[in-house]
Amino acid sequence: MSFKEYHQQQPFLLPPALEDFVSADHLARVINEVVNSLDLGELSAQYSELGCAAYHPQMLLKVLFYGYATGERSSRKLAHRLQSDVAYRYLSGMQRPDFRTINRFRKDHLEVLSGLFVQIVRLCQALGMVRVGLIALDGTKIKANASLGQSRRQEELDKELAEVEQEITRILVEGEDTDAREDAVEGDEQSGYEVPEVLRDAQLRHERLAQARARLMAAGRKQVNLTDPDAPIMFHQWKQPQPSYNGQIAVDAQQGIIVAATVSTSSADQEAVPVLVTQTTTITGTQPAEVVADARFASADNYLVLEERQITGYIPDPKGLSVRRGTAHHPEFEKSQFPYEEASDTYRCPQGKRLIYHNTQRNKQGIPIRMYQGQDCPECARRNECTTARYRRISRDPREAVVQQMRDRIDSATGKQRLRLRRQLVEPIFGHLKHNWKFRDFLLRGKVKVTGEFLLMGMADNLKKMATWVPRIEMDSLSKLQPA
Repeated sequence: MSFKEYHQQQPFLLPPALEDFVSADHLARVINEVVNSLDLGELSAQYSELGCAAYHPQMLLKVLFYGYATGERSSRKLAHRLQSDVAYRYLSGMQRPDFRTINRFRKDHLEVLSGLFVQIVRLCQALGMVRVGLIALDGTKIKANASLGQSRRQEELDKELAEVEQEITRILVEGEDTDAREDAVEGDEQSGYEVPEVLRDAQLRHERLAQARARLMAAGRKQVNLTDPDAPIMFHQWKQPQPSYNGQIAVDAQQGIIVAATVSTSSADQEAVPVLVTQTTTITGTQPAEVVADARFASADNYLVLEERQITGYIPDPKGLSVRRGTAHHPEFEKSQFPYEEASDTYRCPQGKRLIYHNTQRNKQGIPIRMYQGQDCPECARRNECTTARYRRISRDPREAVVQQMRDRIDSATGKQRLRLRRQLVEPIFGHLKHNWKFRDFLLRGKVKVTGEFLLMGMADNLKKMATWVPRIEMDSLSKLQPA
């Protein structure tokens, strides 16, 4: 049996370059070129001229991007990779910042990441990866860096505050007694009494509880978490409650690039539609022509927003929006079975009887709701299947026309194709982040820092897609591109 020669101590005839160990199409090379092309002026401006020289932010950013793009978020593990992984050593130029430096860089500069996110999306545009014709929306709940056991209701906070106040009073009384005894023995000038550690701990705990209670009252929530007060309780899969944030993204249909991202403290997704559409338009400079999302984004107000902006929406509402709900006890008498006749401004019931205009009421949002009432209900043989009242009433929301228009669009062949496309575009992204990259919880706390971390994940996913796209063009052309 013959083997190739194997010598671990074989010296190099000529000194090797770091680039020799990283293939031409490696993800690290793409990240290196992308970061080199970014404008880091805002990031560099946060550094002081005083003190010793800092690690270059360009290098640290490359390490962070590559770590997140390969599913490595822990600062300790990133520091270890810088000692053992060739790709990391290539990006760092053989420098080895410790985990504290990496973690501090990430925490201190998260607020400027939104600008870098914009630059990367625009770079994708320049490469032809973003067209902004159709965007798909989706959201997912991500656990906060906090324990459910640290969540408190208002009555629990009030009780703990009272207990801590009693404890502080007791400690102060004991301190005064100790002072008096020491003064009697040693005199006033010899007293060595200082604030005990237990009192400082109690005062800090009291301050923390008071701040949590103030946040709870200001936010109008039922519970607040002492570890991360910004994180509300949300229900995950299998109805498991956890302090969490709701991460939402907009994905372009061309190559699946994330063109907008936001983090919400609301478990509902409806509020994200205008936010993501506006972000997409601002970042790319182009308003999307079509928006597709699942039923969690459905609301009559969102349908109106899309119509006013002349955007074709595909957002189903299988459970039925409030403007369509009836009070029937039998499917045959659901509101959807009462056709509206615009010419006469009346509804016609399944029995052929008319419901005429009765009055106008305003809902909680101040929207005028027109009420229609049947005339022949008391004599109807099927009245009990239709309503428990003497007369059947139907409400007509002014937004009802756009709701019906959306339902008709979703039922069309194009609508069904768009919903299938949405599943292919956006759902795999969250599956990839959570399953492959283990991005099921945040490392940082507070909405500002959590938003920065979420943007880091979005940029990492875009960079991975760029790594598969760039080989189709010359690598040199990437370094010449500048974000639009």
